[in-house]
Amino acid sequence: MKKKQRINPILLRKKLRFRPGFYLIIFIFSMIIGSSLIHLWSLHISMKKELAELNRQKISLLEQQRHYEDEIARLNTPSYIEQLAREQLGLVRHGEIIIAPKK
Repeated sequence: MKKKQRINPILLRKKLRFRPGFYLIIFIFSMIIGSSLIHLWSLHISMKKELAELNRQKISLLEQQRHYEDEIARLNTPSYIEQLAREQLGLVRHGEIIIAPKK
């Protein structure tokens, strides 16, 4: 038969006794982890805000790019090139006469 092992009450009291150093270490460790989590959460929130701002800038730049592509396509048409040559450079077609108002 196996004997039941008796627990010595003195040993039990030593195991359960209050150890302030151990609890202090647990408390400090918990505070460090808590502050790290708070810092990580604030970084997460700031990164989300920055991502939203960058997405707004991206949309704005894509609209600007589309505007410039449309303008390039318009500038490359022969009729617009002719219009610019007439207005800005004063060029005329062969046989045309320029009538300028008096200054």
